[in-house]
Amino acid sequence: MAPSLDALREGTDQVAPEPTVSVVMPARDAAATIGEQLDALAAQSFDGGWEVIVVDDGRNDDTAQIAREFEDRLPFLTVLSSAKSLGVSPARNKGTRAARGGMIAYCDADDVVSSRWLAGLVSALGDNALATGPVDNSRLNPPRVHCWRPPQQRVWGPWNGYLPPVIGANMAVRRDMFDLIGGFDETLAICEDMDFTFRVQLAGGTIGFGPDAVVHRRLRRGWAYFRRQYEYGFGQVELYCRFRHKGMRRGARSGAGRLARAFLGAPLAVVPKYRYEWATLAGQELGRVKGSLVARTLFL
Repeated sequence: MAPSLDALREGTDQVAPEPTVSVVMPARDAAATIGEQLDALAAQSFDGGWEVIVVDDGRNDDTAQIAREFEDRLPFLTVLSSAKSLGVSPARNKGTRAARGGMIAYCDADDVVSSRWLAGLVSALGDNALATGPVDNSRLNPPRVHCWRPPQQRVWGPWNGYLPPVIGANMAVRRDMFDLIGGFDETLAICEDMDFTFRVQLAGGTIGFGPDAVVHRRLRRGWAYFRRQYEYGFGQVELYCRFRHKGMRRGARSGAGRLARAFLGAPLAVVPKYRYEWATLAGQELGRVKGSLVARTLFL
């Protein structure tokens, strides 16, 4: 007779097999969305050994309780809780340190992965150190938020004439590479995934792309969206300070043009059709201005 799920978890009847892949999901006050993501993980087509590690980063709501309700559907599920918020980089590092797989896949608690997401990432890793897949913005967001954004259907090209970035919401990395570069930089509150993927590539790692590894991404809305874009702009200055001596460029001429478009386009913020496109441009440019002042380094 096959051992029960509890027996597999606890190892009383049989020692649970070591997973080849560990899915690490940081979750901060995600009670409203984490159930949908865990539903999607429970429906994965991947037929190898794998586990899910949820890092409850904050404990201000029922995120951990909701996650534990999926133990019967995700038998190799671990929920790690923190008494206070650590931040996304420490949460990913904490989950990875607890992982048993030789491959680590990352997703976010407010998105929804496709049924072939994990299989697609594992296939894309192949001989690569890093892998990603398409990002869809249409399923979880109203048209006005995403209609101007082109879908991501391949690895992004070089960023500022440098290296391609990979977002942490749809990423897989080999554990030995994670260990080699020291994981995510815990001093960064934003753009930590770009920093991570740049360091992977500087260490000789290549990026694979899995067309089936689709993540349906949930974008912020309203003022929270603008604030997030501002944070991205601010964080990009820190990236430039870190990597400018390794080939990253700045585009002052095009930056001046973007600033002008952000200022002149401010009236578009009242038009729903153009509001989020303007908020992206204006938020990031203002963040870059503030970041340049703080770092005393021009990056526009």
